[in-house]
Amino acid sequence: MSTSDDDLVSVERELAAHPEFSDAVPITLKATEFYRFAVDLLCERSATVEKLAAALRDPQGEIPAAVVEDPLVRVTLDEAVSRLEQGFLDESAWTEVVTMLRLVADVLERRGTAVPPTGAEVSEGRTVRITPGREAWLYAMKDRNSASPLGQTFLNTFERDFLRGVPGQLLEPTAQTQHQLDEGFAALSALLPELGPSVAAHYIGVGVVDVRTEGETFLAGNVGRIPGVVFFSGNRISRPWRLAETALHEGLHLKLFDIQRSSSIFTEPETLPDGPKIKVPWLKWASMVAPNEWALDRALGAYHVYAHLVLFHEALKTRLTPELLQRFGAPETDDVPSLHRFGAERAHFLGEEILNRGATALTDHGREFVTWLLHAVKESARA
Repeated sequence: MSTSDDDLVSVERELAAHPEFSDAVPITLKATEFYRFAVDLLCERSATVEKLAAALRDPQGEIPAAVVEDPLVRVTLDEAVSRLEQGFLDESAWTEVVTMLRLVADVLERRGTAVPPTGAEVSEGRTVRITPGREAWLYAMKDRNSASPLGQTFLNTFERDFLRGVPGQLLEPTAQTQHQLDEGFAALSALLPELGPSVAAHYIGVGVVDVRTEGETFLAGNVGRIPGVVFFSGNRISRPWRLAETALHEGLHLKLFDIQRSSSIFTEPETLPDGPKIKVPWLKWASMVAPNEWALDRALGAYHVYAHLVLFHEALKTRLTPELLQRFGAPETDDVPSLHRFGAERAHFLGEEILNRGATALTDHGREFVTWLLHAVKESARA
């Protein structure tokens, strides 16, 4: 192993295993415990919720992890807790919680707790090997008209909150699709054997989509109302290194969401849309979809990704063994949507801007997080 790769190993370990900022085990555990706490909190305020939750609990009295990992359960609990924090929880919110718990109970009675309930309803048993020893459910419904109530809720949420009026659809995966997904995630773990699994641990579900946008090509995305689920275009799964980079990119958004679920990075997150903005120099024009001035939370999401793409870029330069090239082919040099080549410059810019403009918006923990990432960027580029 070269000195350069020794240095990369050190940086990768830091990016994959920092106990507060990157280690998937405590971060995902904290997220799971937050949602269990949310259920308990709601049980204290509603006898109906308490009765429904009691039917879901395991012999130890815990809500199963598969339930509190479920994206639709999580967003329902998030909204209910948010309303409680604001001092009220109206009848419609209680109805949403009760309805979701009833839908989940129905699925658990029919299917058990091996897979999060939404995944059990929409995957037809299909999964993606996102890292050795871990799978995420894969959307694979053959007949949407026969979708269960929970499955239909997922489809409605996808259309309303992910597509948001843009033409598009979820695709039933073919055998080739399945193979491409498995290979792309395998390439990520082969190139970054510590970071790949650390990021993949935040995946709950995967979907393949056909989204038809005007003037630009849709690549991949996730949305806060379906947390833990990433939707990939056929463009990004068609070649292993394309998917490896995109899976890392999107998985980092999922990781940051889980980090923020249990750690405060901003002092008043609700004020960020009206707070300081960062002018993004590589976006020359602005649109409704892609503004070139970002609020601090959007800048942090991009910064978190770019900081890790520096390591991905350096690993592509030093770790592509003949065995990896034979299995996954060579990375494309002309893949226009690829961003890892710009990681160092953009991460430096965003990190410094967030620290400068977020003096009062960042908590001490948030400032430490941003500074830690800047250090990792410098070490990756130096390796």
